[in-house]
Parts: sequence; C-alpha cells; structure tokens
Amino acid sequence: MSTFRYLARKVAANGRRLAFSQVGEANSPRVLLCLPGLLETRTTFDPLLHAASDTHGLRVISLDLCGRGDSDSLPSESGYCMSLYLSDVEAFIRQEIFGHGLPRPRLDVLGTSMGGIMGVYLAGKAENNVSGLCLNDIGLNLTWMSIYGLYEGMKTAGHLETLASRLGVTEGAVRDVQSPHHFDLPHHKDWKGMKFGHVLNNFKGTVSLVYGGESGVCLPQQVQELQAKFPHLAEMRVDGVAHPVPFTQAVCAFVLRGLKLPQLKVKTKTPEILPVKDSLVQVPLPLEETLLISPLQAVSQETHLTHLTSAPVTHIDQKMEVVKPEEKFVPASQAEVIEGNTLRSKFTKWPASFK
Repeated sequence: MSTFRYLARKVAANGRRLAFSQVGEANSPRVLLCLPGLLETRTTFDPLLHAASDTHGLRVISLDLCGRGDSDSLPSESGYCMSLYLSDVEAFIRQEIFGHGLPRPRLDVLGTSMGGIMGVYLAGKAENNVSGLCLNDIGLNLTWMSIYGLYEGMKTAGHLETLASRLGVTEGAVRDVQSPHHFDLPHHKDWKGMKFGHVLNNFKGTVSLVYGGESGVCLPQQVQELQAKFPHLAEMRVDGVAHPVPFTQAVCAFVLRGLKLPQLKVKTKTPEILPVKDSLVQVPLPLEETLLISPLQAVSQETHLTHLTSAPVTHIDQKMEVVKPEEKFVPASQAEVIEGNTLRSKFTKWPASFK
C-alpha cells in the first residue's frame, strides 16, 4: 500500500477512474509522470515521491493503471491490453496535467518495464507533448526469451488468485497480461522478438536509461541500441540487480538530476562570528548572501552520488551538464526514502539465466 494518499481522475465515458499520488503544486512548470510495470502499482514510485517532495517547481505523479492498485477495474474483468492503458494515460494527461490552462508544463515520463514501453509510445506522438523520457530496465525491443521468462515467472509465483492478491491487482489483469493479445500496439517482429524503436524516430526530447546489471530484459544489446539511436543518452547501470531496478536513493538522484531543473535562488543568513579573547580579530562576514542551489541537493543531505547509493553502481554515464554551487550549499532536510518494493521483482529474478 502506498504511503501517499490517492486521488482519482475519470478517464472513460462510463466513469472509470485512474488513481494517482502526487507531490508538488498543480501549477508547477515541470511534471514527471511515473508509469509502473506489467503488474506493478504506483507504490513502487513512493521513494521517488519522497525524494522529490521538497523540489520547487516540480510535480511528480505516480499512476495506477486500470485493474491495479486503487484504480477501477474493467466492468467485465477482461479486455486488459496496452492500447487501453495508453488511451487511459493520454486522457489523464489531457485532463490532469494539461487541463489547468496555459502555459502548459513541460512533461517528462518515467516508465518501468511495460510502463517504459508505454512511455515510448506516448513520446512518439507529438500531440502528447512529451519532452523527456526515462526508461527503467527496458530498451527499444523485447526478445522472445525475455517475454517467455516473464510469463514463466508469473506461472511459478503462485496461483492466479494468490498472485493477484499479493500484488494488489485484479485476477483479470493477471490473466490478460499472459495473453499474446495483450501487447496490441503497432510493432515489428521477427525471429528475435518484438521491436518498437521506430516509434521514436521523430522524437527530439531527452532520453535516459537505468538498468540492472543482472537484468534478463534490458540486455547489453538493448543498451547499445539506445546508445546508437540517442548519442546523448544518460545511463546508469546498477550491478547485482535484476529486472526491474528499484528506486534506491542513487536511482532517485539519477532520475532527478536527469530532469535538469533550473537552479533555485535561496537567501540564507550567515551566522555572526564573534572574536575570541586573545585571538586574531576576524573580518566580519556579510550578514546575507545569495547561494545557487541545485534541486538535486534536496534529495538528501548526502548529495554525492557515491554516498546515496544503497546498491553497487559500477557505471554512471550521465552525459549532461551539471551546475555546481560556486562556494557552498545549504542542505535541505534529509528526505525519507523507502526501500523499493522487493515483491515486484521476486518472480522476475530468474530471466538472467536466459542471457
């Protein structure tokens, strides 16, 4: 269960609603929309919402897809498919994100696994106005072996009813995601697998990737394909992690850094320094000075990435300009970060054996 209360937005004519949690103001100039994986809920993004809760000018929204978490299920408990999810998310974007008048906020999309695939299709349509895309352990194609591994993992994780209850999703969702008709978005396929990278051929926004070193879904060839298609790709590899990557402090820092939020001007008072008896008289400091503070420093008091990580990180290639404070910074209060939900990856650890 999420530690954040949820709101609901109607996305269908029959009144069906999607549940979401958020931090930040509704009129923020930047919005990060977080889409969960195949049978995940918005709970998996709770650590990121905690990390971003004090970031000025940023609204972070985590969404439950239909039949997951607190969102409504389909009336007949059947018909769950990716085209329906995509239609729901597009309606949510129009109403909840762009429905507050002009100027429209800049929209970035973060997607885990299937949520990342949906992010690809959202970014591929110019009318959705997606400016940036961050992928969690998913590339621009899926091999048949990876798909087989995910489905077999579900079968060995327990009976349908037990699995649905444990994950907080409906039985219909668990059943339908195993159907070959679930992935019904336009794509190419060959003997290797399913390909959808062509959807981003005209995308001009930023792209970043975080992937597990032991992933059986985002394999080295998928990473290389993304690097070739997007030369300025920002990427982070987390060793010892399978599919998908949990939102540790280091991963949250990487995601927020990739947004390249503008610096904030904060005025702070410098404490008065009194001369000590029999010591040299110190020159009085200005009573007030203006510091430039990067939004990343609001993640925690430990602002260095090597201090933030709770999983070994062997390779971080951000390929982006990072503005550092000229003299010093004022740390924000340490954000509470909850460890990622380990349950969502319990039945998907084994695909690494299919690499």
